[in-house]
Amino acid sequence: MSENETDIRVELLCRVERDQAARRSRDPAVMLDVDAENLPWLKRLVGEVGWPGKSLVGEDGANAAWLLVQHADQDPAFQRQCLDLLTEAADRAEATSRQVAYLTDRVLLREGKPQEFGTQATGQGELWVARRLRDPERVDERREQVGLGPLQEYLDRMLAHYGPPPPSRPRRGMGPSSRQPRAWT
Repeated sequence: MSENETDIRVELLCRVERDQAARRSRDPAVMLDVDAENLPWLKRLVGEVGWPGKSLVGEDGANAAWLLVQHADQDPAFQRQCLDLLTEAADRAEATSRQVAYLTDRVLLREGKPQEFGTQATGQGELWVARRLRDPERVDERREQVGLGPLQEYLDRMLAHYGPPPPSRPRRGMGPSSRQPRAWT
């Protein structure tokens, strides 16, 4: 890894640490502020190097890039562009099919379409449930194809990790689905 590539990796890891700290705060305003800070930097990076895959920034750096774009909800067109780049990167083993699945679901929901893999959840009473799904009867088959476990196990882990969902409240900057809590990814 060259010095420049090492610098990119270090910056990705620093940014994802702030991203994850914001998510741990569970404060939507803090999350949006961090996302807004990361977005222009990430857009510039992708414009300069394409998708920052494993061979460029290491596995942890590539995962950090995926998390940052996963949370770039303020620019759905950029997320779509990155999904295309990420899919190509996964075909070259520069990203994982799991990452593609998560971003696919995020993009599809933002485009008003049902998700494929059930990675995006919302609160319903005291439980976490998958947001709108295409062909729910076959979701576990699709999840298995990309290395994800059964949907119900995923939702149970969310409940164990995060506890019951917070009461639903309007979210700043989330568009037509703003009354639904964001997924905790």
